[in-house]
Amino acid sequence: MINQPFDGKRLLCVVVPVHNEASNLPTLVARVQAQADLLEHWDVELLLVDDGSTDDSVGVMRRLRGDGIGVGYVRLSKNCGHQAALCAGLEMSSGDAIVTMDSDLQHPPEEIPRMLAEFERGADVVQMVRSDPTGGGKGLLSRVFYQTFNKLSDTQIVPNAADFRLMSRRALDALLRIPEREKFLRGMIPALGFKQVALEFQEAQRLHGTPSYTFRSSLKLARKALFDYSTVPLHFVFWAGMIIACLSFLFGLGHLAWKLIAWTKVEPGFTDLITAIFFLSGCVMASVGILGRYMIMILEQVRGRPPFIVMDHVQGTPLAGTTPAVKVEQPAKTAAKVLV
Repeated sequence: MINQPFDGKRLLCVVVPVHNEASNLPTLVARVQAQADLLEHWDVELLLVDDGSTDDSVGVMRRLRGDGIGVGYVRLSKNCGHQAALCAGLEMSSGDAIVTMDSDLQHPPEEIPRMLAEFERGADVVQMVRSDPTGGGKGLLSRVFYQTFNKLSDTQIVPNAADFRLMSRRALDALLRIPEREKFLRGMIPALGFKQVALEFQEAQRLHGTPSYTFRSSLKLARKALFDYSTVPLHFVFWAGMIIACLSFLFGLGHLAWKLIAWTKVEPGFTDLITAIFFLSGCVMASVGILGRYMIMILEQVRGRPPFIVMDHVQGTPLAGTTPAVKVEQPAKTAAKVLV
């Protein structure tokens, strides 16, 4: 099915989580507005989601609206995390297509026309993939995580994918119907099905400030992905327990036989016993920890506490008017890769 333009304009909603990005917001809005003025068949609405910022991010949003730029914004009651802020923005979004991107301008707004072109060719999800993976230790751990996860899980995550993507309204509606309390979007969206394509993009340098998404946050997200989309830890515990039990039984029989055959040569002491106790105790504690993690997930889902609370919501209007005085660089075109 081809999503061709029709008489009148469609609405594109750009959802951007914001956490202490006051210095980046004016440039971000200007560049999104510049792309909005280039789109012939689309109106563009910008929705900023303030994730408990402690700087002047909300003040900048209000001043932009005071200057006549119809940005919409959602304020969360506290810092709930990047994924929760994304989900809040998606729930509040409207339009025929929705783009999610970061506010630090590492996700170039100039890629939006390419994403819409794939949408009009029939794609329901256009996933943007970094052409140059992150270097250093974090990049190495990221590559190891993606490779390990894709081997352990039935749900395949696109390596080097970011939360920079376009979704059709029907794909988003299907995502929002999933009742999970904490949604892991990088795993849930590929699992939806529909027609999905991947486009490479050149990740830019952060414009201002320092990243608020820490390495610890990345590890937390990786842990959630592993336990949410794989039962391998449970199977590992079962088989590890069976192997250890069998080896311990055989060791016990061998030790008993040795005592019966050469009683006088057996040195007295409890080294073997203590070693076995500590070893098996460690295995039991690890197993209980893994089972406890799954029980925590069930408890959180059953309690039904909201992952975020919206404190304020101001509806945006389509960006229009004079194109801001910013230099717009069109990225090089690359072929799209079909995912589904």
